[in-house]
Parts: sequence; structure tokens; C-alpha cells
Amino acid sequence: MLINNLVKNQTFHFEIKDVLTQFVAAFDDIIIKRYDKNRVPQNRVQVRYVYAPKQRVIFDLVNKAQNLTVPVVAVSINSVARDETRVFNKLAGFYVSRGISENDTKLLSQFYRTPVPVNIQINMSILTKFQTDIDQIISNFVPYSNPYIIISWKVPPEIMGTAVAQEIRSEVLWDGGITLSYPTDIAANEKYRISADTAFTIKGWLFPYVQNPAGNIYQVQSNFYTSRNITTYNELSGDTGVYPLSTGLITETESFTLSSTPLLTGVDYIDIEYL
Repeated sequence: MLINNLVKNQTFHFEIKDVLTQFVAAFDDIIIKRYDKNRVPQNRVQVRYVYAPKQRVIFDLVNKAQNLTVPVVAVSINSVARDETRVFNKLAGFYVSRGISENDTKLLSQFYRTPVPVNIQINMSILTKFQTDIDQIISNFVPYSNPYIIISWKVPPEIMGTAVAQEIRSEVLWDGGITLSYPTDIAANEKYRISADTAFTIKGWLFPYVQNPAGNIYQVQSNFYTSRNITTYNELSGDTGVYPLSTGLITETESFTLSSTPLLTGVDYIDIEYL
């Protein structure tokens, strides 16, 4: 039964893709300069960013049929794991008021289940031909990652619907280390390349299934009290056909019913003549 529900309530909102896109956007504007012997810049080179493991990028560089040149930065996901340090309560979720249209935000309420905090580990590999190139790339992101940077994204619109968009700010933690590798034994026809490997952790969220919105439940801040406004049967004339016996209109009656909402707490019997 549980497996059945999980399959029926399967959800996918591109959370991992969105945070990875934001991550790459924070780094992919790196431009390095080529200097002469007097340290005067001669030209500028845009660093290419690709989503692929380092091994795949190296294969494409070796394969001359592929149009891929250095400098290049390869980014790939290494792992996704639940972050227990951010599971700080056991709340099932929360309610957000929403409507059936953008101009109507108070007719319905949506119950949002608590999202799962996840740590997305990112591998970053830098491949260059010159040491100066790799030094410049490192200098472009290390000073700004001390100790982390913040990326901003939204709760998936499929979750929020017509409710006001909610911003999420996720930390991107740099692991603080860069491992450089130099080729020591290469063939004569192979090109010399330097690689540097580092890693980041993105603190993201995965959102569970959201049920259809339900009507709001309103709490009325008011008290109701019973009122003894009916003092004689005269006030009921025309509605019940019951009159005081003294009027002579009705000489006798066996019973009558008096009801009200809220319930009356007492009724005074006035002008009743017992036969």
C-alpha cells in the first residue's frame, strides 16, 4: 500500500537542475588573460564550462574529432545525501493561503509537506595548458568562497501555484582544497595539460508531493448569548396562532412548540388561565 502511494504521488520539480544551473552561473563568467614576458596582457580568453565528468572531458580532448579546447572547467554531481543537521524539527508541514487565480489568494489553502534537506556534492575539474591560466581561474573563485557563497532560487512554481513565490537561499560550501596534477609520462603526440580538482557542496532541498488545495477554515472571533426578548404570547400572534386566553380569540390549547437558535434558556408563561 505504501509503495502504491509513493508511485501515485511521484513528484519532480527540477530542484537539482535549478541549483546546479545557479552554481554554474556563479562561476562561468571567468575570463583569463595571456601575458608576455613583461606581464603585459596580450589577449583575453573566455573559460568554457561543461557539464561532464573529468574523464569524459579528457577523452574528448584526446579525440581530435571533438571540438573542445582548453582552458575548460568540467562540473559534475558526485553525490546527493540527506543533511541531518538541517532536520531541526518533526513538523509535518505548513499551510499557505492561495486562490484559484492570481487575483484571488484567500479562497483556498495549500498544505506543503516539509521538504527534505539534501547536500549536493559537486566535483569541479579545471584543465589548462599553462600554469598561469590555472592560477587565474583559481584566483577568480577562491577569494569569494571563503567560507561559502549564496545562490538564490525559488520554491518550484509547480508547488506554489498561484501563491506568492518564496525565495530559497542555499549555501555553496567550498571544501577548501585544490589538487593539481601534472603529466609525467606522455607520448610525443600528446599535448601537455595541467588539471586541478576541487569540490563544492550545495545545501539544497527536495520537495515532496503536494495535495490539491482545500477550502479555508475560518475562525469567527465572536460570542453568541441567548436573549429573553419574548415576554408574552402576544408577540407570537400572527405566527403561531396562539393568543392569551384573556383575549377570547382562542379559549384553549393543549400544547405549542417554541424553538430558537441559539437555544433559549428559559420561557416565562404569562397570562395563562388554567381551566
